[in-house]
Amino acid sequence: MRDKDLYAQILGIKSPWQVSGVELALSEGEVTVHVEQEEGVQHCCPTCGKVSPGYDSRKRKWRHLDTCQYKTILVADVPRVKCKEPSVSSAS
Repeated sequence: MRDKDLYAQILGIKSPWQVSGVELALSEGEVTVHVEQEEGVQHCCPTCGKVSPGYDSRKRKWRHLDTCQYKTILVADVPRVKCKEPSVSSAS
C-alpha cells in the first residue's frame, strides 16, 4: 500500500479531496500530509449548500492526532466561494 493511500484511509479523506503527498521528517518527529481537491470540482457555499463560484484559496495547516509517535500536520489550499444568495437572518 502506498503512503498516500494509507493516509487517505487513516484520515478518512474522500472525494472530492485526495492525499497528494506525504512528507516524513524523522529529525523533527513529524509527518506532513498534503491534501488537495480533485480537478474540476464544483465548489458549494458552506451556508446554503448551493454551487457557487470560487474566487481564491487560502493555504491552511491543522494538527491532527499523532501517527504512532509522529506529530501529524495536514496542509491544504482551502477554497473560498462567493455565494449568490445573501445571508438570511432568522427573526427572533
